[in-house]
Amino acid sequence: MDGSPMGDKAKCQHLSDAQDVKNCKQLCDLPHAILLRILAFLPMKDAVRTSVLSRRWEFLWTSIPSLVFGEQDEEDHRGRMLFRNFVERALLLRDLSSMKTFNLWCKVDREEYLDGDESRVNLWITAAIRRNVEDLRLHLKIGQGATVYRLPRCIFRCETLRELHLVMVHDLKLPSLVCLPNLKVLVLAEVRFVADNSVEKLLSCPSLEKLSLDCCNWNLEVLQISAPNLLYLNILEHTLSSGILNAQVRIHGAFIKSFDYCGGLLYDYNILSSPSLVEASIMCVHDDIEENFHEGTYHLHKLLKAVSNVKELFFSIESLEDMDEREDILNSLPIFPSLTKLKLDNCHIHLECRALLMLLSRCPILKTLEYTGSILVVSKNDDWTLDPMPPCFTSSLKEITISGFQGTDWELLAVRILLRTAAVLEKLSINSSKRCPRNFRGNLTEHLNKLPRASSQCTILSNYFHQDFV
Repeated sequence: MDGSPMGDKAKCQHLSDAQDVKNCKQLCDLPHAILLRILAFLPMKDAVRTSVLSRRWEFLWTSIPSLVFGEQDEEDHRGRMLFRNFVERALLLRDLSSMKTFNLWCKVDREEYLDGDESRVNLWITAAIRRNVEDLRLHLKIGQGATVYRLPRCIFRCETLRELHLVMVHDLKLPSLVCLPNLKVLVLAEVRFVADNSVEKLLSCPSLEKLSLDCCNWNLEVLQISAPNLLYLNILEHTLSSGILNAQVRIHGAFIKSFDYCGGLLYDYNILSSPSLVEASIMCVHDDIEENFHEGTYHLHKLLKAVSNVKELFFSIESLEDMDEREDILNSLPIFPSLTKLKLDNCHIHLECRALLMLLSRCPILKTLEYTGSILVVSKNDDWTLDPMPPCFTSSLKEITISGFQGTDWELLAVRILLRTAAVLEKLSINSSKRCPRNFRGNLTEHLNKLPRASSQCTILSNYFHQDFV
């Protein structure tokens, strides 16, 4: 049995802390660390108010590791003044201990400036940086008179920073030197990139593992993402972006495991050297502009090739329907040799969609197929068959899940076709919508079990699913 001095010391400390808590008869008797954890759950103003409880509580709040400040009413001049004074007083009175989180939600306008171009908000952020903050979250609304606003340089040279979340409808002006050696999580929302290589330095930090770009606007012809240790990449593309259309986004990441995209595919995405990619989500938004539609279809085809080695794919059926009109693209769809789970998203999925059948035909070892919306066949021909017949339906497909089922004849026909086609199917799960006739829900499983099926091992499960698709 291991009885090392370090291990014994840790156990003794744990027992001592437990005994201290057990012997406490009132809140004030709790250990300092536990009281700080309790205070951390309170809104900042309430935490400060505890200073009147007793002498012990008077300055306890000044050691809270996480500070959260949120401006309530941006149009109330007196309220804004009180808010600014409260933030400055809290930061002034806080002790010199390190800060874990600094979360600020406020408006920046001409009233925030002192002595010309010195922003009070930047003074608060700088104070957090000087306390070795690890998690910095800024939601800044840039108002009138603050068009020249620029984040303090010290943010981008903070060695202790592990997470940076920035929401700001404004130009992201970065210093020439970006050095964030310990940054692991970076979230940028609604910011506008400017044409210089400092953005690429920010998106290529050496320790970065999670990167999220939400509705950002990049006025760049080429955007490079080259974080060597990146694991998770999330991009939400603004459908009304005023950036450069067809700009190239080059993603280098040998260790990327997950890629999540949602948007109109206005940009040309290139995922380079990503052998570790396991899962991908591609949700495309329709664009009524004809030119953007054709470019988006081309970008989608290119992106599918880039993620063709994933094991799990979440895909919007709208994207497939867009490709239905492009014979050249359908005939050159990539093969997904490792894909075992495919999840399709839409309110109504047509089983006759040729692009869908072509995609399924490119998934030789697919095991699980999920339709998040109802699936239907509009053909009145009960003898309709899948053409082309996906090989996985006869060799590997074990489970099919259908959600949003409403019990229409079109849906029942689709289910009959799936059952008589999937030769090795083990489970069919159907989640009924509340729009499914009430008298039909209870008999659904009984009805489905009477249908002929190609697999004698197939079990049919029926559940009532509360979510509806419009």
